[in-house]
Amino acid sequence: MESDKNGSFDEKYLLVAKADNVKHISSLLRAVNFKDVGVCFATEHGLKIVVEDSKCVQANTFIGCEIFQEYQLSDDTVAFRVDLNTLIECLTIFDGCSTNPSFTTALKLTYKEYGSPVKLLLEEGGIITDCSLRTMEVFDILDFSIPAESTISKIILRSSDFKDILSDIDSTSDYVEFMFSEEPQFFKISTSGIAGKCSVEIPSKSEIMEQFVCNATITVKYKYKQIKPFLKCMNISQKTLIRTNEEGLLCCQFMVQVDSHTCYLEYFGV
Repeated sequence: MESDKNGSFDEKYLLVAKADNVKHISSLLRAVNFKDVGVCFATEHGLKIVVEDSKCVQANTFIGCEIFQEYQLSDDTVAFRVDLNTLIECLTIFDGCSTNPSFTTALKLTYKEYGSPVKLLLEEGGIITDCSLRTMEVFDILDFSIPAESTISKIILRSSDFKDILSDIDSTSDYVEFMFSEEPQFFKISTSGIAGKCSVEIPSKSEIMEQFVCNATITVKYKYKQIKPFLKCMNISQKTLIRTNEEGLLCCQFMVQVDSHTCYLEYFGV
């Protein structure tokens, strides 16, 4: 997909983003696609897509501007809501259709003005598809955050191993309990469901644990449906960082390597 070298054609748009390979972008969006609608924020640093559920769970993925071969923004911040399912369907329209495994799908995304649709131009192997997605007004998004000074515990684990542990917990459980122990130092996951009570304890010196910081022993409980979406994030990430504060706010950050760049997925739950 050729770029507009002089940029004059794209000046009438609020947002223009071009990528040679859309696969990385669709994978990041799938990982936070636990609700139908997402809010897209475009800044000079890149695109942030935020998904919320009942004001108690929030997921976001940040796709840095360096992931795109071309990225133009005509305002400080551009924001709109879009149907995430439809967006992903459009981005993956060529999946499984290519006869040449070396082909990649190129993307040109444009957003002309507030209230206008998002236009997607996808090209693979000389075949071009043009999609138009309706956008919606942005509502208030909760500002979840855990400042460093209020962090009670922080651990970093290998995502592949943590995924195996979470996959084995009892899915009939209503709640999943996380315990961060200061002394002795360990992280424990506990459930109670039809199969009975189950717990997995990971010592701070375990080979799957890259970092363990705990300023005070704390036990927090979350609904299983809040934890389940983590699995999709761990499918594409290399490391998982978990933080909590005194109020029990949970922040999970997942590091995803995209070629030579790093992208992040975040989940917040209360």
